[in-house]
Amino acid sequence: MKQQRLVQRQHPLFSPIALLMTAVLIVLLALLLWQTGGRLFTPGDLSSMARSPQQSGGFANHAAFGDDCTQCHDPFVGVTAVRCETCHVNISQQRESGAGLHGSLTIANCAACHAEHQGHDFDLYAAAFDQFSTEHHAALFPLHGQHAPLECDDCHQNDQYAGTPATCVGCHAEPDLHKGLLGTDCARCHTPEGWRPALLTDHTFPLDHGDELPAGGQIPCATCHTAAFTTYTCDNCHDPAEMIEEHREENISPTELTNCIECHPTGEED
Repeated sequence: MKQQRLVQRQHPLFSPIALLMTAVLIVLLALLLWQTGGRLFTPGDLSSMARSPQQSGGFANHAAFGDDCTQCHDPFVGVTAVRCETCHVNISQQRESGAGLHGSLTIANCAACHAEHQGHDFDLYAAAFDQFSTEHHAALFPLHGQHAPLECDDCHQNDQYAGTPATCVGCHAEPDLHKGLLGTDCARCHTPEGWRPALLTDHTFPLDHGDELPAGGQIPCATCHTAAFTTYTCDNCHDPAEMIEEHREENISPTELTNCIECHPTGEED
Protein backbone atom coordinates (compact mmCIF):
# COMPACT_ATOMS: atom_id res chain seq x y z
CA MET A 1 0.00 0.00 0.00
CA LYS A 2 1.50 3.27 -1.10
CA GLN A 3 1.94 5.75 1.76
CA GLN A 4 0.64 9.22 1.05
CA ARG A 5 2.50 12.28 2.26
CA LEU A 6 0.32 14.89 3.97
CA VAL A 7 1.13 18.49 2.96
CA GLN A 8 0.05 21.21 5.40
CA ARG A 9 -1.22 24.29 3.58
CA GLN A 10 -0.32 27.78 4.83
CA HIS A 11 -3.20 30.04 5.92
CA PRO A 12 -3.79 32.69 3.18
CA LEU A 13 -3.78 35.53 5.73
CA PHE A 14 -0.16 34.83 6.54
CA SER A 15 1.05 34.27 3.03
CA PRO A 16 3.91 36.51 1.78
CA ILE A 17 1.56 38.29 -0.60
CA ALA A 18 -0.97 39.02 2.15
CA LEU A 19 1.72 40.31 4.50
CA LEU A 20 3.15 42.51 1.75
CA MET A 21 -0.26 43.98 0.95
CA THR A 22 -0.87 44.66 4.65
CA ALA A 23 2.44 46.49 4.93
CA VAL A 24 1.59 48.57 1.84
CA LEU A 25 -1.80 49.49 3.29
CA ILE A 26 -0.22 50.55 6.59
CA VAL A 27 2.27 52.76 4.74
CA LEU A 28 -0.50 54.32 2.63
CA LEU A 29 -2.64 54.93 5.71
CA ALA A 30 0.30 56.56 7.49
CA LEU A 31 0.92 58.80 4.49
CA LEU A 32 -2.77 59.70 4.36
CA LEU A 33 -2.78 60.59 8.03
CA TRP A 34 0.38 62.65 7.60
CA GLN A 35 -1.17 64.57 4.72
CA THR A 36 -4.61 65.14 6.26
CA GLY A 37 -3.85 65.18 9.98
CA GLY A 38 -6.84 63.98 11.96
CA ARG A 39 -9.38 65.07 9.34
CA LEU A 40 -9.73 61.49 8.14
CA PHE A 41 -11.41 60.53 11.42
CA THR A 42 -13.03 63.79 12.46
CA PRO A 43 -16.80 63.61 13.04
CA GLY A 44 -17.24 67.17 11.79
CA ASP A 45 -15.68 70.60 11.34
CA LEU A 46 -14.60 72.66 14.34
CA SER A 47 -16.11 76.02 15.22
CA SER A 48 -14.60 79.06 13.56
CA MET A 49 -16.06 81.46 16.12
CA ALA A 50 -13.43 84.11 16.83
CA ARG A 51 -11.96 84.41 20.33
CA SER A 52 -9.08 86.35 21.83
CA PRO A 53 -5.77 84.74 20.69
CA GLN A 54 -4.21 85.82 23.99
CA GLN A 55 -6.65 83.57 25.82
CA SER A 56 -6.70 80.74 23.28
CA GLY A 57 -3.08 79.64 22.97
CA GLY A 58 -2.44 81.93 20.01
CA PHE A 59 -5.20 80.36 17.88
CA ALA A 60 -8.00 82.58 16.62
CA ASN A 61 -10.50 79.74 17.04
CA HIS A 62 -10.74 75.95 17.12
CA ALA A 63 -10.99 75.68 13.35
CA ALA A 64 -7.44 77.04 13.13
CA PHE A 65 -6.09 73.68 14.33
CA GLY A 66 -8.80 71.48 12.83
CA ASP A 67 -6.33 68.87 11.56
CA ASP A 68 -4.41 68.53 14.83
CA CYS A 69 -6.56 66.37 17.11
CA THR A 70 -3.89 66.31 19.82
CA GLN A 71 -4.67 69.94 20.68
CA CYS A 72 -7.78 68.69 22.54
CA HIS A 73 -7.62 64.88 22.59
CA ASP A 74 -5.29 62.57 24.47
CA PRO A 75 -4.86 59.29 22.56
CA PHE A 76 -7.32 56.62 23.73
CA VAL A 77 -8.60 59.03 26.45
CA GLY A 78 -10.48 61.80 24.67
CA VAL A 79 -10.87 65.49 25.45
CA THR A 80 -9.24 66.44 28.75
CA ALA A 81 -9.37 69.61 30.81
CA VAL A 82 -5.57 69.67 30.89
CA ARG A 83 -5.45 69.97 27.12
CA CYS A 84 -8.12 72.68 27.04
CA GLU A 85 -6.49 74.74 29.79
CA THR A 86 -3.15 74.65 27.98
CA CYS A 87 -4.67 77.11 25.53
CA HIS A 88 -7.40 78.68 27.66
CA VAL A 89 -5.07 80.01 30.35
CA ASN A 90 -7.68 82.38 31.77
CA ILE A 91 -9.92 79.38 32.55
CA SER A 92 -6.97 77.57 34.11
CA GLN A 93 -6.33 80.55 36.38
CA GLN A 94 -9.99 80.65 37.47
CA ARG A 95 -10.01 76.94 38.32
CA GLU A 96 -6.75 77.19 40.28
CA SER A 97 -7.90 80.20 42.30
CA GLY A 98 -11.54 79.16 42.67
CA ALA A 99 -12.58 82.55 41.28
CA GLY A 100 -14.90 83.46 38.44
CA LEU A 101 -17.47 81.28 36.72
CA HIS A 102 -15.29 78.25 36.01
CA GLY A 103 -13.67 78.41 39.42
CA SER A 104 -17.10 77.85 40.95
CA LEU A 105 -18.04 74.83 38.86
CA THR A 106 -17.58 71.32 40.19
CA ILE A 107 -17.53 69.62 36.80
CA ALA A 108 -14.07 68.98 35.35
CA ASN A 109 -15.11 67.83 31.86
CA CYS A 110 -15.04 70.78 29.47
CA ALA A 111 -16.82 68.79 26.75
CA ALA A 112 -19.84 68.35 29.03
CA CYS A 113 -20.80 71.97 28.32
CA HIS A 114 -18.74 72.89 25.25
CA ALA A 115 -19.66 70.62 22.35
CA GLU A 116 -17.56 70.59 19.20
CA HIS A 117 -17.46 69.17 15.67
CA GLN A 118 -20.81 70.82 14.91
CA GLY A 119 -19.60 72.85 11.94
CA HIS A 120 -17.75 76.11 11.31
CA ASP A 121 -20.76 78.31 12.14
CA PHE A 122 -21.58 76.57 15.42
CA ASP A 123 -21.50 78.92 18.45
CA LEU A 124 -20.13 76.52 21.04
CA TYR A 125 -20.09 79.21 23.75
CA ALA A 126 -23.77 80.08 23.40
CA ALA A 127 -24.68 76.41 23.17
CA ALA A 128 -22.89 75.78 26.47
CA PHE A 129 -25.66 77.60 28.33
CA ASP A 130 -28.14 74.93 27.23
CA GLN A 131 -26.10 72.48 29.34
CA PHE A 132 -25.50 74.89 32.18
CA SER A 133 -28.66 74.84 34.28
CA THR A 134 -27.64 71.90 36.49
CA GLU A 135 -24.27 73.43 37.33
CA HIS A 136 -25.92 76.81 37.90
CA HIS A 137 -28.09 75.24 40.57
CA ALA A 138 -25.27 73.34 42.21
CA ALA A 139 -22.41 75.80 42.26
CA LEU A 140 -23.42 79.39 41.73
CA PHE A 141 -26.91 80.59 42.60
CA PRO A 142 -29.54 77.95 43.37
CA LEU A 143 -32.64 78.62 41.28
CA HIS A 144 -35.39 77.46 43.61
CA GLY A 145 -39.02 78.50 44.01
CA GLN A 146 -39.86 81.69 42.14
CA HIS A 147 -36.35 81.76 40.64
CA ALA A 148 -36.70 78.35 38.95
CA PRO A 149 -38.55 79.47 35.77
CA LEU A 150 -36.22 82.41 35.11
CA GLU A 151 -34.46 82.63 31.76
CA CYS A 152 -30.78 83.57 31.53
CA ASP A 153 -31.47 87.05 30.17
CA ASP A 154 -33.86 87.80 33.04
CA CYS A 155 -30.80 88.31 35.23
CA HIS A 156 -27.95 88.58 32.71
CA GLN A 157 -28.72 91.58 30.54
CA ASN A 158 -26.98 92.04 27.17
CA ASP A 159 -25.08 88.74 27.53
CA GLN A 160 -23.25 90.11 30.57
CA TYR A 161 -22.52 87.29 33.01
CA ALA A 162 -19.56 88.42 35.08
CA GLY A 163 -20.46 90.60 38.04
CA THR A 164 -24.18 89.80 38.08
CA PRO A 165 -25.42 90.49 41.63
CA ALA A 166 -26.30 87.42 43.69
CA THR A 167 -28.04 89.27 46.52
CA CYS A 168 -31.71 90.09 46.96
CA VAL A 169 -31.11 93.84 46.94
CA GLY A 170 -29.07 93.46 43.77
CA CYS A 171 -32.25 92.60 41.86
CA HIS A 172 -35.20 93.56 44.06
CA ALA A 173 -35.93 97.11 45.12
CA GLU A 174 -36.64 97.49 48.81
CA PRO A 175 -40.40 97.86 49.29
CA ASP A 176 -41.77 101.01 50.88
CA LEU A 177 -43.39 98.86 53.56
CA HIS A 178 -40.10 98.50 55.44
CA LYS A 179 -37.69 100.75 53.61
CA GLY A 180 -34.83 101.69 55.90
CA LEU A 181 -36.26 99.65 58.77
CA LEU A 182 -35.11 96.04 58.27
CA GLY A 183 -31.73 96.19 56.62
CA THR A 184 -30.78 94.14 53.57
CA ASP A 185 -30.65 90.62 54.99
CA CYS A 186 -33.87 89.61 53.26
CA ALA A 187 -33.37 85.89 53.96
CA ARG A 188 -34.17 86.50 57.62
CA CYS A 189 -37.83 86.73 56.68
CA HIS A 190 -38.19 85.74 53.02
CA THR A 191 -37.45 82.60 51.00
CA PRO A 192 -37.27 82.01 47.22
CA GLU A 193 -40.64 80.29 47.46
CA GLY A 194 -42.24 83.74 47.60
CA TRP A 195 -42.24 87.06 49.42
CA ARG A 196 -45.28 85.99 51.39
CA PRO A 197 -45.72 84.62 53.90
CA ALA A 198 -42.75 86.39 55.49
CA LEU A 199 -41.28 84.51 58.41
CA LEU A 200 -38.80 85.80 60.94
CA THR A 201 -36.47 82.82 60.84
CA ASP A 202 -33.58 83.85 63.08
CA HIS A 203 -34.84 86.23 65.74
CA THR A 204 -32.18 85.72 68.42
CA PHE A 205 -34.25 87.00 71.31
CA PRO A 206 -37.32 85.05 72.61
CA LEU A 207 -40.53 86.70 71.52
CA ASP A 208 -42.43 85.28 74.51
CA HIS A 209 -40.21 87.22 76.93
CA GLY A 210 -41.85 88.97 79.85
CA ASP A 211 -44.50 88.40 82.51
CA GLU A 212 -47.33 90.34 80.90
CA LEU A 213 -47.74 89.47 77.23
CA PRO A 214 -50.54 90.59 74.89
CA ALA A 215 -52.88 88.22 73.08
CA GLY A 216 -50.84 85.88 70.94
CA GLY A 217 -48.11 85.54 73.51
CA GLN A 218 -45.49 87.62 71.70
CA ILE A 219 -43.95 91.01 72.28
CA PRO A 220 -45.11 93.55 69.66
CA CYS A 221 -42.22 94.49 67.38
CA ALA A 222 -42.51 98.22 68.19
CA THR A 223 -41.93 97.50 71.89
CA CYS A 224 -38.23 96.91 71.31
CA HIS A 225 -37.72 98.28 67.79
CA THR A 226 -38.90 101.86 68.17
CA ALA A 227 -36.97 103.49 65.31
CA ALA A 228 -35.94 100.68 62.97
CA PHE A 229 -35.85 96.90 63.06
CA THR A 230 -32.06 96.98 62.78
CA THR A 231 -31.80 98.52 66.27
CA TYR A 232 -33.54 97.79 69.55
CA THR A 233 -34.04 99.17 73.06
CA CYS A 234 -34.95 97.54 76.36
CA ASP A 235 -35.80 100.84 78.04
CA ASN A 236 -39.51 100.65 77.21
CA CYS A 237 -39.95 97.88 79.77
CA HIS A 238 -36.84 98.17 81.94
CA ASP A 239 -36.24 101.50 83.68
CA PRO A 240 -32.68 102.63 82.79
CA ALA A 241 -31.99 104.02 86.28
CA GLU A 242 -33.00 100.75 87.92
CA MET A 243 -30.88 98.76 85.47
CA ILE A 244 -27.84 100.92 86.20
CA GLU A 245 -28.29 100.40 89.93
CA GLU A 246 -28.80 96.64 89.65
CA HIS A 247 -25.76 96.20 87.42
CA ARG A 248 -23.63 98.38 89.67
CA GLU A 249 -24.27 95.82 92.41
CA GLU A 250 -22.71 93.24 90.06
CA ASN A 251 -19.68 95.52 89.48
CA ILE A 252 -20.84 96.31 85.95
CA SER A 253 -20.40 99.94 85.00
CA PRO A 254 -23.09 101.91 83.10
CA THR A 255 -20.74 102.22 80.11
CA GLU A 256 -20.97 98.46 79.62
CA LEU A 257 -24.77 98.49 79.30
CA THR A 258 -24.80 98.85 75.54
CA ASN A 259 -25.81 95.37 74.34
CA CYS A 260 -28.32 93.67 76.63
CA ILE A 261 -28.65 90.40 74.72
CA GLU A 262 -24.89 89.82 74.93
CA CYS A 263 -25.44 88.83 78.57
CA HIS A 264 -29.17 88.04 78.44
CA PRO A 265 -29.66 86.14 75.15
CA THR A 266 -32.71 84.30 76.53
CA GLY A 267 -34.19 87.29 78.34
CA GLU A 268 -33.58 85.64 81.70
CA GLU A 269 -32.12 87.73 84.54
CA ASP A 270 -29.42 85.21 85.38
